Amino acid sequence: MTETMYKIQTLEKLIDSGMDDGLIDKTLSKLIQYKTDKMERELQELKDSMKKFESRYNMDSEMFYKKFGEGGLGDEMDFFEWHALCDMYKRIMGRLNIAKGG
Repeated sequence: MTETMYKIQTLEKLIDSGMDDGLIDKTLSKLIQYKTDKMERELQELKDSMKKFESRYNMDSEMFYKKFGEGGLGDEMDFFEWHALCDMYKRIMGRLNIAKGG
């Protein structure tokens, strides 16, 4: 990650020094859109997986997450998997909000 941050800082310095031919902006916009599209696909896959648990246990993922976090459910392996899916969903959703400027 350090190398990536160095490259970003270098681009920032170049832009600040007046080197802006539109290519950097276009390239960065395409990169952000690519990552946004990828995250949206990942979220849909996670939703599909979570819906299977929701149907099986007749509970939406938000309610499950709360109950599981409070220790109100058992230690079934399904619950740990469902919880991990919820965590991944929240993490990716946070990143997606950042990518969309939120």
